[in-house]
Amino acid sequence: MNELTELRDLFAEKPHPTADRLAPARTALLAETRTERRPWARAVGLRRLMLAGGLVAATAAGAIAVQTFDPSAPASAAEVLRLAAAATAAGPWPDPGDDQYLHYERIAETRSEEGVPDAGPRRITGEVWESVDGSRPDLWWHKPSKFRPREREYKELLPRCPSGPGSGRLSYADLREWPTDQERLRRKLAEHGSEMGRDEDAAAQTWRGIVGVLSSPVPPEQQAAIFRVAATLPGIETEELKDATGRSGIAVTRVDDRGPGRAVSRESLIFDKTSYVLLGGQELVPGQGREIWSMTHPRITDALPAWSTSVKRRSCV
Repeated sequence: MNELTELRDLFAEKPHPTADRLAPARTALLAETRTERRPWARAVGLRRLMLAGGLVAATAAGAIAVQTFDPSAPASAAEVLRLAAAATAAGPWPDPGDDQYLHYERIAETRSEEGVPDAGPRRITGEVWESVDGSRPDLWWHKPSKFRPREREYKELLPRCPSGPGSGRLSYADLREWPTDQERLRRKLAEHGSEMGRDEDAAAQTWRGIVGVLSSPVPPEQQAAIFRVAATLPGIETEELKDATGRSGIAVTRVDDRGPGRAVSRESLIFDKTSYVLLGGQELVPGQGREIWSMTHPRITDALPAWSTSVKRRSCV
C-alpha cells in the first residue's frame, strides 16, 4: 500500500496521456518486448520499475509524462535514428510476393535558393507501381500538382535494363537479401553510394547510399538496420524541417563539403515527431537549390491497372 501511495503521489500533477505523448513510449515499449532480458528482480526498487515499465504504471496511476520532440531542445540525431529503427520494427509492414507490386505515391519538389537560377520543375507528384522482384517494368504516373495544374501529365513503363540509366536500381527483393549486421550492411551502403557517381569519403558514401536506398520502399528488417548504421555516422545533427507535403518533422541532417567549390551541403531524412516514421527527405546544396521529397506507405497489388496496357514502354539502350 505504501508503494501504491508513492505511485499516486509521483504522478498526481502530471498531464493526462494523449496520443502524441504516448507514441514515443509505445514505440520504445514495443521494442523492449522484442528484446530478450532477464526477469526484473524485486530489489530494483519502485523508481527503476517505473522507468522500465512506464506504460504499465500509467494504467495504475491514470497519468504519465512522456518526452516529446521539442524543436528548441531536440534529441540527439543518433537517438532519433534508434527510435526510427524501433518504430520500423514495431509497425505493420506489407510482406509482398516476388510476383506482386508495391503501389505508393512519391512527391518531389525543387526550390531555388536566393540568387540561384530556376532549379527546374517546381513539383512532381508520381504514383508508382514497383515490381517487387524487378522482373517486370515499373509503372510511373506523373501527375500535375494542384500548385502547377498546367504541368504535363504522362505515364511510362520503366524496365530495369542490364546497363545504362536505371541499371543500378535495386528491387525490393534485392534489398530483402541484404545483410542486417552493421559491418556488412555498412559496406553494402557505401558501395551503393559510390555507384551514384560522387568522389567522397567512406562516411559520405555510406550516407549517400542510405538516402538513395530509403527513397523507395525497403523491407522492415533492412530499414531498421539501415537506421542503426546511420546512427553511427559522424557529422549528423537534428533540425526541424517540412517534407514535400508540408508536414513538419524532426530531421536528421548530415553536413558535408561536397557541394560545388566544396560548398557545404545538407542532406536530411525527415521523421514524424512522435511516431518516428520516415516521412521523406531533403537535399540542400548552396549554388544549386533545394530538393524535398516524401513517400507514402506502400500497398500491395497483384497487377498493374488495366489502363497500363496502353502506356508506352521505355526501351533499353
